[in-house]
Amino acid sequence: MKTTRVLAMTTGLLLLGGTMAGAQAPKAAADMNRHTMEGQVTKVDSKKGWIDVKTSEGSMKLHFPPEALASVKKGDSVSVELGIKDNGPAPSGSIK
Repeated sequence: MKTTRVLAMTTGLLLLGGTMAGAQAPKAAADMNRHTMEGQVTKVDSKKGWIDVKTSEGSMKLHFPPEALASVKKGDSVSVELGIKDNGPAPSGSIK
């Protein structure tokens, strides 16, 4: 079994299902909170870019560019690093 490091960065609004305003200035990277978890790959669809990872904190389904998963296999041990930042209130009329 091999170990792979997976990096998944997202914004708070995307995590909550909202959208970012195009005119809104991005916050500095220092404003981003990061969290790292160790886990095991339970499923990989490298053609579509989906990976399922089971950690002690729960299971996750993540999406990456397909080429990023070319060497990742079911049963591999991975480190997943997540980043989240609050971009403020969603603009009116955004997806709920």
